[in-house]
Amino acid sequence: MKRVILLFAAVLLATVGWSQTVTLKFKNGTTQQFNMSDLVSIDFTQGDNNNGNDPMSGDYIQIVFKGKTYTDATPYYAQILPVGVDSQNRKLTFTYDIIPHFEELGFCFMIGLVHFTHESDLLACSTGTYGCARDVMADDFYRNLTLTTLLDIDYDEYNWVGGTHEVKSIQKVNGKIQIEGSFTSNFELKGDSQFISGSYRMTIP
Repeated sequence: MKRVILLFAAVLLATVGWSQTVTLKFKNGTTQQFNMSDLVSIDFTQGDNNNGNDPMSGDYIQIVFKGKTYTDATPYYAQILPVGVDSQNRKLTFTYDIIPHFEELGFCFMIGLVHFTHESDLLACSTGTYGCARDVMADDFYRNLTLTTLLDIDYDEYNWVGGTHEVKSIQKVNGKIQIEGSFTSNFELKGDSQFISGSYRMTIP
């Protein structure tokens, strides 16, 4: 968890600066406001997990890695809002999966999604192909529906070198916007290349 908090801190520093106030919104609807200098005191373990024994009954991530399929629920999100604006000055939010998945299997995979802050802007978006970012620490955050992915193997973070992102559905479910999509990601570290394909469902907090 400490590594995840450090990565999250790096995102905040890169996007809003050390002195700014940030609103962090969790999946269960609670919010916290804080200055970047207070980051070390934030509890990142809040959320709402009502998925039972079926990880795909709610929000989930499913990946194919080295020929095997892995699925996990994504009950915990955090948000940076606003993370910036797009070219038409529409506010953007970064919703980020803060719990590492599959660590007990020797690797870790996580996703994040940049999207319009206002519900009306987001619901007006078309499904289709959208962008990918290099990773959660290195890219601009000014493109709507940009997906970020992160892969660690044996605690070595691999570099994202390419991929695809297809948004399949954007709809309102139980009063919140739910996004479903699929993706591919290519990673590399010291000559070792890895490929992951997958899908996700994310309910915006």
